[in-house]
Amino acid sequence: MVKPGTVAKFDRVKQFIHIESLGQGGTGDTHLFKDETTDMFFAFKKYAPKDTNYINEYYERFVDEIKILFTISHPNIVRVYNYYLYPESKLGYLQMEYIDGVSIADFQPLFGKGWGEIFTETISAFVYLESKNILHRDIRAANILIDKHENVKVIDFGFGKKLVGQDREGRSVLLNWPVTQLPKETAEEGIYNHQSEIYFVGKLFSNIIGEGLANFKFNYIIDKMIRLDPLERYMSFRDISFDISQGILAINFTEEEKGLYRDFAEILSKHVLSHTDRYEPVSDPNIIMNYLSTLIRNSSLETYIQDNSKLISCFVDNAYRYRTAVDIPLSIVVNFYQLLQRLESYKQKIVLDNIDMRLSKVKVEIDLDDLPF
Repeated sequence: MVKPGTVAKFDRVKQFIHIESLGQGGTGDTHLFKDETTDMFFAFKKYAPKDTNYINEYYERFVDEIKILFTISHPNIVRVYNYYLYPESKLGYLQMEYIDGVSIADFQPLFGKGWGEIFTETISAFVYLESKNILHRDIRAANILIDKHENVKVIDFGFGKKLVGQDREGRSVLLNWPVTQLPKETAEEGIYNHQSEIYFVGKLFSNIIGEGLANFKFNYIIDKMIRLDPLERYMSFRDISFDISQGILAINFTEEEKGLYRDFAEILSKHVLSHTDRYEPVSDPNIIMNYLSTLIRNSSLETYIQDNSKLISCFVDNAYRYRTAVDIPLSIVVNFYQLLQRLESYKQKIVLDNIDMRLSKVKVEIDLDDLPF
């Protein structure tokens, strides 16, 4: 029997077959391997910096990248599976999801997703990173891929950094941006933050879409993203996501779908009286769908939801006060769940973004009596 505190070593050797090289970078190479046991393909990033003058600094960045990737899980961000470190030799390997696809700059929308969906998915990834206080710091076409199913995948956090303490303003920035103009806060003060990331993501799409930008349905959003003055730019990716949702909700949803959404959103938001802690939404659509499915199954013999907190907690991950009256019709919840089921993933995200925006407007009342001093 293994006792708590025991160090367990898994030294069994795994066999990977090398398929091909995927490319080289300043801090290492990436190779494609196949796992003989699972028949799955993985991308292995080898830390092997070309510039040996900064080998210790680069190794620390490589370890930072591992720490970042192990804290995140989002369908539009590359998934990490394992790592292998050799600190004595300042070497290491990162085993990641293999993205079979092309750079966003080489993507050609034909019969599948258009630039609107690609833009929406990219913003979704950066909304998630923003919620985790993580900066990517290396936003360029090569680091945003479109896989064979036309899903956006953000990769390469080689310059990524978690914002902690005094670093929240992102000072001492190492820049590697393919743009001719830097945003005002970076150019004049050396500040790099989430508003700066907004600028570079906007610039990326502006350059890629090019002459077609005038006909792009979110061109007004990109225009605001690439303002040099941060006072004129979006404050957060979440604000961008909300504007995307508002624009699509008015254009692409039927009156029936909008009615089902509004019936549910209104009754849900009315039953949340206040947040008693900082508002934290449940951000993963799959988790929300699973929670709703369980709630509906456990309420299938009822006319009304018996415990309103079970419904609210499908969407809210913080403490809150709520109405306890048993008056939320199960039929409204079922209709909303069925609506989500039949919507495409990007439309699901739009609906849930609107729910998020409603719930974020609920007042926050922290009970100071609960504090120790």
